[in-house]
Amino acid sequence: MCHAGSLHSRRGGTYVGGDYSIPVGMEADTHYKKNIQCIDCHLTGPKGMGDIQRKATCQDCHLEIEDAHSRSIHKDVQCSACHINELRGYQIVIWGPGKVAGKQNPFKKYSLYHGIQSPPLIIKDQKGKWIAVKVFPHALGNFKLDVKPSEGLQFRWKDGDIQDSYYIVGTESIGVNDKHLLWIEIQHASHPFGKGRTCESCHKEESQTSFSQWEFEDDQGTEKPFRGKYKIIAGRDGLKIKDMRNITPIFLSEDYKIEDFASWLYLKDKWKMPGDFSIKTDKIKYDKYQTLSKNIIRELKTLDRVITHKDKKTKRHYKTLRAIAMHNEDQAMELIKEFKSNLK
Repeated sequence: MCHAGSLHSRRGGTYVGGDYSIPVGMEADTHYKKNIQCIDCHLTGPKGMGDIQRKATCQDCHLEIEDAHSRSIHKDVQCSACHINELRGYQIVIWGPGKVAGKQNPFKKYSLYHGIQSPPLIIKDQKGKWIAVKVFPHALGNFKLDVKPSEGLQFRWKDGDIQDSYYIVGTESIGVNDKHLLWIEIQHASHPFGKGRTCESCHKEESQTSFSQWEFEDDQGTEKPFRGKYKIIAGRDGLKIKDMRNITPIFLSEDYKIEDFASWLYLKDKWKMPGDFSIKTDKIKYDKYQTLSKNIIRELKTLDRVITHKDKKTKRHYKTLRAIAMHNEDQAMELIKEFKSNLK
């Protein structure tokens, strides 16, 4: 009840997936498929239901994996950065004239730009750890003051464990609805966990590109929904939201202007921020680990077939070995060799 909304695509509906995600059809979190409930990981504190821990730790169940990962080349990459492949829910949020509780209001929130963003961008948090984030543009019309851009990426809790951040782009004018205050919302993604990303998805190019496709579903502004898309490019020279456009016609409702709910049509490429968001890759090292990774996967596929005929104890041992091997390439081949030598 409390966490079913799509919001920033990181609440209960994202964990459950299926008909509870917006848009519907999201793959459920791998933990949910194993009947692991929210409070199995987000423990309740001494104050009761309202004191549930927001942050969960993987090591309660995956101690061997956490240990292997902490000694790997990817030790500064948070689990979510590799194991989340798409983000649903809001893709754009616009404030403009409209009706709130049946009365005209200059700050109606048009947030039902529901869609899918994939793959998630990964950025460094306050402590230098790579995390998966959802990036989407905001604009508030009917704003009176002039606002300057932020100096750079701003974390909401600079010294805390919450990794949500934002960037204030500043104010822009399109000739209607006064000034428009623009900012970029950058939300730490926490669900759904699934199959890990490939090496190429992060290291093929130094810059990152994520694609968003959405449908506007609000009951104000238009006679029927319309669809659109944009892309996010993050690299050495900053982060930019590019090519924002509708891909189906917009049919205005009576008494509404397009700038009321879709000011992004006029603002478009204004959402950009400075900083280095590139994933720098040493080509020699990358080639070495990519080859090593392919060899590990080949060895594991062979063992997958062999292990089906073994006893339960051996299968449990192999399951642990497999998990460690996939999270620490440097240790993997030695462990596989040792395991194979002990097979009966």
